[in-house]
Amino acid sequence: MTTTEADLALVTQQLDAGIAAWVRLAQQVGEPRLRSSVDAAGRVVLEALRAGGTLLVAGNGGSAAISSHVAAEFLGKCVQDRHPLPAISLAESHSSLTAIGNDYGFDQVFLRGVQAFGRPGDVLLAMSTSGTSPNIVAALGEARRRGVTTILMTGAKGAGQGDLADHLLVVPSEETPRIQEVHMLWAHAWCEAVDHAVQEPS
Repeated sequence: MTTTEADLALVTQQLDAGIAAWVRLAQQVGEPRLRSSVDAAGRVVLEALRAGGTLLVAGNGGSAAISSHVAAEFLGKCVQDRHPLPAISLAESHSSLTAIGNDYGFDQVFLRGVQAFGRPGDVLLAMSTSGTSPNIVAALGEARRRGVTTILMTGAKGAGQGDLADHLLVVPSEETPRIQEVHMLWAHAWCEAVDHAVQEPS
């Protein structure tokens, strides 16, 4: 198969389109009400970790990759040295996910992680671009029953899911890549804030 100049031009076209979409979306994401909601949820994460709580993170597909990324940066660091903080990606273990999915059903793959690790004072950060993923909905419900504070990051299609979580953060877009990019932006902002707020190791 031969790659043509037209094929190569698609790279530039998609990059230009992505940048243009980001510029438009950045204005919406910067809207005061949404920023206030994101700020409030980030404060919950910081306060929970400072008090000895654990951050549980869950998501499917690309959101699973983000959940692992987020947990790694809280456990390690984002921008500067500090004490390690307890953060667990419930999507991290392929063995656990496939075992639970096979034995109990895919809708329980995160729920059982919440049952195992979730305690009052902890936080569950769940990411679903649609806001309707059955395993995310189940995990959020279980977390609430256990006194775990819940945060749901979603996209425009999940805007009506406010009853699922204590904090609902909606990216005003239906494009999965853009939604996930904003979720990562928010998580990075929180992690950088935690880096600065928590003392360096002695």
